[in-house]
Amino acid sequence: MIIHRAFYRDATQATVGIALVLVAVFLLFGVTSALGRTVRGDYAQSIVARLIAWQTVRHVDLMLPLGFYLGVLLTLGRWYRDSEMTVLAACGVGLPQLLRPVLLLAAGVAALVAVLAFQLTPHATRAIQELRAEGSERPELAGITPGTFSASAADGRILYAEQVAPDGLMSQVFLHNAGAGRPRVILAQTGRSYVEDGRRYARLRDGWAYEGTPGQADYRVVRFESYTVRLPESAANAPPPTIEALPTPALLETPGLEAAAERHWRLSKPLLVLVLALYGVVLAHTDARRGRMANLFTAILVYFIYSNLLGLGETWILHGQVPPAVGLWWVHGLMGGIALYLFHRRSRNRPLWPRLRARAA
Repeated sequence: MIIHRAFYRDATQATVGIALVLVAVFLLFGVTSALGRTVRGDYAQSIVARLIAWQTVRHVDLMLPLGFYLGVLLTLGRWYRDSEMTVLAACGVGLPQLLRPVLLLAAGVAALVAVLAFQLTPHATRAIQELRAEGSERPELAGITPGTFSASAADGRILYAEQVAPDGLMSQVFLHNAGAGRPRVILAQTGRSYVEDGRRYARLRDGWAYEGTPGQADYRVVRFESYTVRLPESAANAPPPTIEALPTPALLETPGLEAAAERHWRLSKPLLVLVLALYGVVLAHTDARRGRMANLFTAILVYFIYSNLLGLGETWILHGQVPPAVGLWWVHGLMGGIALYLFHRRSRNRPLWPRLRARAA
């Protein structure tokens, strides 16, 4: 039908647009957080871009259901405001007839979300863990940001270089607490980190070393031409495996409450798309006299309640308060049952909340 094709086109465009906005917002916060941790010395500059990319990929399976939900809501809401739904109803096309294209499109989106949740998201989680391990094993001076003080992730020493050349040569280097004994401050014109016999060092040239506490008798100031500092070794251990990073076949074979909670959480993401599609149809009803944001606030509230119930249910599984066989099915059953009830009333042109309207009247 022409109406079905029109809905597919409009809802897809709205979903893609909203999903891109959500990704852009997430990228903005991700870049801010990652750069802040890079300045503190938690991450190396070389892994920041890859880390942000994998973190974004990891959350696409959560952003896509919300984008589709709002896409359906805004598409049908515009049809209501433009009186297109009134014309369709006069032609015998009501909500039950529109439910088919909505669910067909929701099934396609749910299948995509399932692939993301069961395959891509665990892979992205593993990649993030490997990148963080790689960043923790970097030479302390190799990842310093020019013109920025940064604390070493290994022992808290403060590092600074005014400039860093592409070949790794640093100029105007500052090190604080560079020794294992008394407090020490080192100022050098140039510096470079290197590896020798499997150990990491930093060779500083043409500078001053200030050792001890100012005012004490043993305080020393030393002028040097070359000064070598041993950098701490970081354990090159593989990142510990987590349930979130397990491939789905391995997760299905893993016993325990934590594995059961993760299985239900992954399954909840495609189911979330189907249930939210019903709410999008129900809550899209509006008219020209109502503001465009009237139904959007209610829709966001429904999503907030739904997502928090899923989080609560996952916590109950982890603590053994809900049997793994029940899992999160009670959340989907509750929210899906309410959605079906509201759809039943809306399809018969009845108010969603008759008691509230009766009191208001």
